[in-house]
Amino acid sequence: MTSIFNAFRSLAVFSLATFSAVAFSQASYPNRPIKIVVPYAAGGGADQVTRLFGQRLADRLKQPVVIDNRGGGSNTIGMSIVAKAPADGYTLGLVTPTFLMTQSMMKNHPYDTIKDFSAVAMLGDAPLFLVVPASLPVNNMKEFIQYGKAHQGQLNWASGGTTSTQGLAGLMFSSAAGLKTMQIQYKGSSQGMTDLLAGRVQFMFNPMPSIIGHTKSGTLKILGVASAERLTAHPEIPVIADTVPGFSTAGWFALVAPAGTPKEIIDRLNREASDIIKTPEVRASMIESGLEPRSMNPADFGKMMAVDFAKYAKIFAEAGIKLE
Repeated sequence: MTSIFNAFRSLAVFSLATFSAVAFSQASYPNRPIKIVVPYAAGGGADQVTRLFGQRLADRLKQPVVIDNRGGGSNTIGMSIVAKAPADGYTLGLVTPTFLMTQSMMKNHPYDTIKDFSAVAMLGDAPLFLVVPASLPVNNMKEFIQYGKAHQGQLNWASGGTTSTQGLAGLMFSSAAGLKTMQIQYKGSSQGMTDLLAGRVQFMFNPMPSIIGHTKSGTLKILGVASAERLTAHPEIPVIADTVPGFSTAGWFALVAPAGTPKEIIDRLNREASDIIKTPEVRASMIESGLEPRSMNPADFGKMMAVDFAKYAKIFAEAGIKLE
């Protein structure tokens, strides 16, 4: 009887110690640097948004925030790192709709998009803009479509792969506009931008942070935005649907963590993210860059991901796109 009592007492002490250690770890969070994995090459829109956010997060948490660019594999290289990381709040991943598409396109997908991650925070919507090199002899969507039809099969466009917001937008646009085009895939938008500027590809869909510098310098021309309505910050940019009825698509930037990350840590990060994007400085910077700041609690963000995951799977299945 005594041995049984001692065994229960030992178990209770062990459980209490474990609980105390976990509670202490969460209470002292963060006590070392936090890493945000960006599954895109440095220099693109996702990288720029993450660095803008990461700097402010570091200031608020009093710990360094390291940005780790891991482009390639249609996001899966970088997101595999996040999926396998300890669920302690020290490794996060920057995600876009591409994150929800890849499992519907790859035979040997390295993780379960929904089960292996926890939703953390939405940062903002990222409307996609159709841009062309300044050298292309078109100045609006009507002229571009006329040019494309006069050069059927000769228009190349850059994307981060079919399983990307750029890829989905390009495929949908080409189909809706009745154009025969060729998709050229890159590891990140910065590489695609290089070829766009050089005229080796003729158009590309990208969020404003990736293109604003080039449009201001006059090396790229924005022909339209893929949103349903004109943007408050850029009302001068026409909606593509005005020329191609029914066409619209959207992007966004958000944060996820490995599944099992303590709710207290996720809630803390969500609060910090929401407060950061509400600050006048960050809000103004995002809007000027063509982004729409947007907050969402973890539960609602998780539900949104599940719904969009199913939506993209249906789109690819109906399009007859085979697993690669």
